[in-house]
Amino acid sequence: MKAIITGGGTGGHLFPAIALAEELRSRRTDVSLLFVGVEGGIEASLLATRGWDFEGIRASGLQGKRLLSRLRSLTLIPSGLIRALSILRRFRPDVVVGFGGYASAAMVLSGVLARVPTVIHEQNALPGLANRWLGRIVDSVAVAFEEASDFFPKSKVRVTGNPVRAELFGVSRAEAATRLGLDPNRFTLLIFGGSQGAHRLNQAVMEALPKLTDERERIQFIHATGPRDLSLVRQGYDALGYSAAVEPFFQAMAVAYAIADLCFCRAGAGTVAELCALGKPSVLVPFPFAANDHQRYNAEALVASGGARMVLDHDLSGATVAEIIRTFLRDREGLEVMAHRAKSLEKPDAAIRLADLVTLTACQAPGAKFYVGFQVSHARFHVGDPKPKTRNPKLETGNCSDV
Repeated sequence: MKAIITGGGTGGHLFPAIALAEELRSRRTDVSLLFVGVEGGIEASLLATRGWDFEGIRASGLQGKRLLSRLRSLTLIPSGLIRALSILRRFRPDVVVGFGGYASAAMVLSGVLARVPTVIHEQNALPGLANRWLGRIVDSVAVAFEEASDFFPKSKVRVTGNPVRAELFGVSRAEAATRLGLDPNRFTLLIFGGSQGAHRLNQAVMEALPKLTDERERIQFIHATGPRDLSLVRQGYDALGYSAAVEPFFQAMAVAYAIADLCFCRAGAGTVAELCALGKPSVLVPFPFAANDHQRYNAEALVASGGARMVLDHDLSGATVAEIIRTFLRDREGLEVMAHRAKSLEKPDAAIRLADLVTLTACQAPGAKFYVGFQVSHARFHVGDPKPKTRNPKLETGNCSDV
């Protein structure tokens, strides 16, 4: 099978895409995969370090931008579609899978126009406008949250969950402490705001430090600052004598998660999925300018289970952060309950479910040219007969699981 996986701009779009690619590759080593994302975006470097093939499209977002930036983004749309169609002609995929991001819409739309089977994956509880529109014309829609199903045609949508990278698992607390130069027995807070950091989180934590000096010997920090606040945050910890591992971005998030007792973070869909998969208690601060305020809806889904607390961005302050840290320092049982409830929302087979849907779409969608021989590991998406007939009369076989 040949598949184009498209998405990026943020880790929230990219990391689930990588998890899908890993699952597909684990089934057949000869599967041919091509990632398509924004030219010059973070995806190019992250994918290169992992050995995945990548091609870029010039694209930019529209929401939340000033007028001139929007106009520039609009001018990139025609060239983006032309570039996407060119990639399709050269690569000749059996399926296109879109994960969101500026380049994803162009690539998925090109797949629809070229009659290539198409799938989109919506990571958020509240879908964005682009995916709501694409959901009407693609062959299949995968959603991470049950709440998102109502925004798409019932015949197309499947709840798969949000795939989580396999690399996040398997690191022990002791190993993580050694690699980060921290004490495995101290209460450890992990602060991060996505691939670019979060200035408001950084600022609030720095304001909290002077209020926690009496607890300094009991706590330590892991802090992903983003590139702009790195020096400021390092100086803040050093000036007050706190133990902290501070980096602009932790490539090995498995290590950071492994020793974390409590996470302070934004509420991107990928982050929420990782917190659930790893069973990590969290304080979620939704980014208030996210499209359609979707991070708040993501956070509410986890808060409703009892697996997290939510603090709105306008309520965030040093005093709030200090109070929360003091509360959990004295309530370890409460943290354990939060961890268990977060874990209860985990969908450990999300990558498997999504890979199954992608594979079935590749051979059953109208216009499919996919051949028999690629394994579908579960029949969970079959309706009625476990070996359903294809909707494409030109396909010689009735299903994809005859291996």
